[in-house]
Amino acid sequence: MKRLTFFPGRMKVCFRRGASGFLRQDPSDQAKRIKDNPALQDKSPPQKEELVKNNARTVVLQRGGDLSDKQEVLGEYIIQFGKYKGKSFRWLLENDVGYTLYLIKKVDQEEKAGVFKPEGHSKASLLSFLEYSRSHQEIEDLLKYVSSQQPPALTPSSEDDNLVSFGTRAKDTWRGIWDSRADGFAAFVVGKECIPNSRMDKLKKYLMKQQALLDSAIPPAIPVMSLTPTATSTIASVLPVMEEDEELERLMLSLSPSRFLSQPSTPAASTGFPASPTARGFNMSAMR
Repeated sequence: MKRLTFFPGRMKVCFRRGASGFLRQDPSDQAKRIKDNPALQDKSPPQKEELVKNNARTVVLQRGGDLSDKQEVLGEYIIQFGKYKGKSFRWLLENDVGYTLYLIKKVDQEEKAGVFKPEGHSKASLLSFLEYSRSHQEIEDLLKYVSSQQPPALTPSSEDDNLVSFGTRAKDTWRGIWDSRADGFAAFVVGKECIPNSRMDKLKKYLMKQQALLDSAIPPAIPVMSLTPTATSTIASVLPVMEEDEELERLMLSLSPSRFLSQPSTPAASTGFPASPTARGFNMSAMR
């Protein structure tokens, strides 16, 4: 006869639902108080994932929960990021499902754009929370419903019409980025190491293909704005720790073309991509 194991302290998420039975996406009164009052928010340094895990297992064990149930243990993980830092994963699902959907969508967008970096205790906590939240069928069903309510994306007639879909240039087309390459953004993209098949990676390949076509169409005697990785040497000299500093990388993605144009010009031989078209004496009409 199979022995039944009883865990009197097992706890599950109590989702907030509206009159029609759907999950409520607005924050609870308790969540609103925390969001609107910085004094109630935990400002302590984030803890290591292993410490968070051990503390969660201790809580589950003390209340008589099931340590073999990964979902139950994750529910006691303490958030190490954002305004709700210090609250448990289970608490967040019970108090602000809308914020949960925002986090899922935001990380998906950054991963597709190739700009998401999972390093750090806060990011480890975020990824663990997303794993926990998506282990609930209620969240998966809500994601499918929200996705079904969005209009289908229009298929571009050509590569030129593809949208960038990340950073402050998200609404620009690939062709627009190529045509305005003198502002330095195209060179920045080409110089990045991208996640394969991400949005940034696809844009990078498009720009390199356009550069190859330009190189083959213009005689060698005519100066050409190169989009090779060496073209980012000017940007690298201005932001020497770009690759190591996530905040600077995000700042770079948010820079407007005017900010690029305000950078001091450097010799064409060292960058291949001018800070200002007129600073090099390029004939732009001859180069398109």
